[in-house]
Amino acid sequence: MIPTYNRAQDLLTCLRHLERQSCRNFEVLVTDDGSTDDTASAVRDYARASPFPLTYMHQQNSGPAAARNRAIQELHAPIGILIGDDIFPAPDFVATHLNFHLSHPQPEAVAVGYTRWCEDGQVVTPFMRWLDRGGVQFNYGELDAGTPPSWKHFYTSNLSFKTEYLRQNAFDAAFRKAAMEDIELGYRLEQQHGLQMFYLPDAIAEHRHPTTFRRACRRMVDVGAAAFLFAQRWPEHQVKPSRSRLKRTLAPLLLEPSVILPALTAAADLATSLAGPNVLTRTVLLLHERLGYRQASQAAAEYTAAQEP
Repeated sequence: MIPTYNRAQDLLTCLRHLERQSCRNFEVLVTDDGSTDDTASAVRDYARASPFPLTYMHQQNSGPAAARNRAIQELHAPIGILIGDDIFPAPDFVATHLNFHLSHPQPEAVAVGYTRWCEDGQVVTPFMRWLDRGGVQFNYGELDAGTPPSWKHFYTSNLSFKTEYLRQNAFDAAFRKAAMEDIELGYRLEQQHGLQMFYLPDAIAEHRHPTTFRRACRRMVDVGAAAFLFAQRWPEHQVKPSRSRLKRTLAPLLLEPSVILPALTAAADLATSLAGPNVLTRTVLLLHERLGYRQASQAAAEYTAAQEP
């Protein structure tokens, strides 16, 4: 199942990789989340000669959570695999996921595969490798080091599950961006529905999504806003004020988007490009996340105040 938005050419590359699977018995569902490019015509043209059953669905732009929910409702197979439109599976990808579920029939068994950067069509920088191996986006480094997977590794770029399990426990469509909508479902499944996570390092997929430090900063603002929504759903994850008076005093200054944060961002961008990811890299990314959290919190407070008589 593939949610897509304005990435027609990447989506076609993804579909061509699915053509090369050693396991041939599968269907593909594409949910177009309101694309404004040529995705619809590209998929229609591809479907005329598709070697596998291909279902294309279009919806108004509602976010990847809603797009995945729609596909899961339409899926015929008892086992589903979620990938992204910029994810390119290796030839044994489907077979590896399928064999796992044949040997783990329990409904709660969910498998996350290994996603690495694609070397074709992009320059993979040290910063990008850091994001995946132990930065603030994914953490495959700890999985490869033997850390048991949990809800924190519910990565929908490469995830398989029993279809009925996610039909009964859908993604929260209030998460309208690709940020924490998967982690929230993973946490909910672990807390309420017995989630059992497994890691499949041989279920390999490649990710083509060129990323810079500045782009990552912008994404972290979205992650922060999603983290606030996550905390609304699960109050135990609310960000608590620091006990340090100094940190409480400095925080508003550091998060001011027109004063210190731009200067810190520029310094971290330069330091990262010259010396690779460092302490300042992580600090500034987390500050952008905190900024997004604070902005979402303020917006929610203003909305609540406006509803009061």
